[in-house]
Amino acid sequence: MTDAGLKNFLGFLLRNKNMIFSILDKFKPEDIEKGIIAIPDSVINHDLKMQIIDKADPYLNDYLISFQHNSIILDLDIDAKQLGRLSAKYMLDVTRFAFYDEVHQLQFSFKEDVRSRGNLMQSMALKAVGLKGSYLQLAAEMAKLDFLQVDKDSITIDIDTLDSAKKIPPSLRLEYIGTEDRILKLKFHI
Repeated sequence: MTDAGLKNFLGFLLRNKNMIFSILDKFKPEDIEKGIIAIPDSVINHDLKMQIIDKADPYLNDYLISFQHNSIILDLDIDAKQLGRLSAKYMLDVTRFAFYDEVHQLQFSFKEDVRSRGNLMQSMALKAVGLKGSYLQLAAEMAKLDFLQVDKDSITIDIDTLDSAKKIPPSLRLEYIGTEDRILKLKFHI
């Protein structure tokens, strides 16, 4: 890391120290010492909520994420513009977790339940849109995100296509352990 990079990093830490300490308080030192990152869903649902909502504005009104029974459950309140307000629930199961060397890809199978919260016309339009495939697949096609590939019932996230992937240390390896009791567990090696 260069001198300027270190100064920027330290400045970031100081500007965000309250949020960082709040997040760090949710982790157990004994887990880290064993090489385990145990992420409670409260970190995403509370501590990082405003940052996530800001990044997803104006499409995401609210969300709730739960880690349970080896699944990631997403409960989303979405503003789909012409389709109106939607309630979308997703159950994601990890089918591939490759995070090592030069490979950083995540793959999930998913089930979705999307419902209109709008008027009758918006409900009918939503049903018509759903005839073409999964709603998530259609949303991904419209968003045209290079790092995201969505098929009828699977999602692949290719982190390596993002510029920020260059900042991932090549020696960092993550392994997916599972989700239970509202905690996502990963094993890390550096």
